[in-house]
Amino acid sequence: MLEIVREAVYETFGRHVSKADIWNSVSVKDFHPRPAQFLWKSVHNAHKIGSFWTHIPECEDRAICADCGDLEDLNHILVQCKCPGRALIWRAARALWLERATEWPEVSLGTILGCGLAEFRDSRGKVDQGARRLYRILMSESAYLIWRLRNEHVIDRAGEPASEEEIENKFKFVMSQRLQMDKVLANRPRGRARPALPPKLVLETWSGVLDNEWSLPKDWLREF
Repeated sequence: MLEIVREAVYETFGRHVSKADIWNSVSVKDFHPRPAQFLWKSVHNAHKIGSFWTHIPECEDRAICADCGDLEDLNHILVQCKCPGRALIWRAARALWLERATEWPEVSLGTILGCGLAEFRDSRGKVDQGARRLYRILMSESAYLIWRLRNEHVIDRAGEPASEEEIENKFKFVMSQRLQMDKVLANRPRGRARPALPPKLVLETWSGVLDNEWSLPKDWLREF
């Protein structure tokens, strides 16, 4: 997994990274705890999926994706599966990203697990902090949502997939939650009256992707 991430980060973002860089990247503060835990376990290859079941008597069928008939490893779940949830979520993430950028980086297992290492630069060649943070949010939350939907599909729904409308609404809800949490943190004092999350960074993160952004007041961060 480490080599997969390292190669993807180099090919996609032109960065040479070490094993330590990768481990540190799965716990960056831009990730919420559950997506961060999911990424950490994924890099460890610790999920009970795919080949995990092939050596357990009478459980071998759990290793195979019921929708595709292929080995259900993490790459299959997040990148290849024909189940509609996966494609819909990545399509929604791409559409949101392209509201402020011109190119959506290729989605692969390596770029998903290495999303904390992505870098984007502005016209002056400086790291675009807002774009980097938005990308981290989109990739981590989308991957974790796909994982959750897969578990609901396989375990709770007995193979019955969620509807497209339900999937799209779940994605919108997740993004809305992240935005609302950013607003709360940008208004919450933390030590010497400084906010827990710099308002400037919140504005840079969500600039260009908000609905009817042109009509929002300048102090929309204080609107709840």
